Amino acid sequence: MADQQELDTTVLATPPPSAPPPAPPGWTGAAMAVHAVRRMPTPMIVSLQPTGFDPMLIDMRGYVYQWSAPLTEFPDHPETVLIGTRAIRDAEPAFAGDDFVDHPPAFAGAALEPLLWLIGTRAFEGGRASWLRSGDRYRLYRWPDFSMLPMSDDERRVVKTSAAAFMVIDKLAAKAKVDVGTAQRVINALSLMGLLRRHAAADAAPEAPPPPSRPLGTF
Repeated sequence: MADQQELDTTVLATPPPSAPPPAPPGWTGAAMAVHAVRRMPTPMIVSLQPTGFDPMLIDMRGYVYQWSAPLTEFPDHPETVLIGTRAIRDAEPAFAGDDFVDHPPAFAGAALEPLLWLIGTRAFEGGRASWLRSGDRYRLYRWPDFSMLPMSDDERRVVKTSAAAFMVIDKLAAKAKVDVGTAQRVINALSLMGLLRRHAAADAAPEAPPPPSRPLGTF
């Protein structure tokens, strides 16, 4: 009987919940987090902290960010990037209060596009961003401020070429006379910045619905 009771206990025991999978390393996980948060209905602050630096605080409602370091010190290949989120209450100035970096409450932050450009061009190791699909066609619908973006001549040419028509990555790379990896990095960044229109491939899987409005991790 004791053996039977022990067997029953073993069968009925609930296994412990498995830990969530770790975020991809470097800027890849950060880009995925920013893309997910911008699709949430609740406005959020995203915190990204690369190894050896203070956190970057991104206000997705105001499309601005704060960081104690200049963008010239942006690390291309950090070992890790810690990710956190925090909901912005309806009437709350996003960067006011002691919970954030030491700036006066009126400090509005810097324009977000240059930071997203840097993150987007360094994420995914030159491969396609996780939210894009093979065979999709892309076209630029709003010009970025070139004076604000640290880009190479090849990257600038990809941006300008992408404004001409909807194109798949291979065609865009050929038209811009760059390798496919360069074209893909630019498209990743422009998509993260919200500057692209996309025609999905005919056989593309349906896009996943927006994630629920809950933090990825609080700070």
